[in-house]
Amino acid sequence: MTKAFISYSVNDESIARQIHSALLGGGVETFLASLSIEAGSKWTDDIFDSLNKAEWVFFLASKSSCASQAVQQELGASLIQKKTIVPILLDIEPEELPGWIGQHQAIRVNDAPEVIQSVISKVSETVQSDKFMTGVVCGALLVGLFMLFRR
Repeated sequence: MTKAFISYSVNDESIARQIHSALLGGGVETFLASLSIEAGSKWTDDIFDSLNKAEWVFFLASKSSCASQAVQQELGASLIQKKTIVPILLDIEPEELPGWIGQHQAIRVNDAPEVIQSVISKVSETVQSDKFMTGVVCGALLVGLFMLFRR
């Protein structure tokens, strides 16, 4: 099963939960800190263990997440481990992405669905995982982002 990790600020919790739900609906095991960490767990261990196991990292890029030390650590670890990182732009522009994250093709939540599908297709071509699961991940993400447009 493909594993995904959602890196986000607590201020973007609502959108993070929608994307989490869409990915789970597509059969993708997905880590979202607020839902995946059990009470009493050492959350830093849970986060980095899940990040190590993830093939995909979906970065909800907002002013809040770019200012978060925890998110910066998650992104740094993702870069070092050469994860497939998909920045999802919420309230910032691509040039505002932190450091080397700006080198990754981003998706805007307000892009037209066909633009998002085009970007997702390009991202899926670079993923070194099972082609079927790549399609499931891309489809689930597209559905999740489409649901955001309907709000």
